[in-house]
Amino acid sequence: MDHLSERLKNLLNQVEKLNLTFDELKGKNDDLELNNKNLRDTLSLKEEKIKALKEERELIINAKSLTDVGMSSKEARHKINELIRGIDKCIAQLNL
Repeated sequence: MDHLSERLKNLLNQVEKLNLTFDELKGKNDDLELNNKNLRDTLSLKEEKIKALKEERELIINAKSLTDVGMSSKEARHKINELIRGIDKCIAQLNL
């Protein structure tokens, strides 16, 4: 009978150790998940910033190209509007 109660005590000690280990690992996991979420949020913000910077760079390149050609932005806008009107006319004729 002593042997059985000793084994039961050992088993209870092991269960308590497992519970403590589980709680510790659960806490670490929660911390890691929070850290992971924060990193994903930071990454998302950085990706948005990169996209905005790429768009800005593209605008700067386009503006530089216009000045290299000798067109002001007003002239370029006028030319683009003319091209769009021409495209709209072509589409209208295709729809007839």
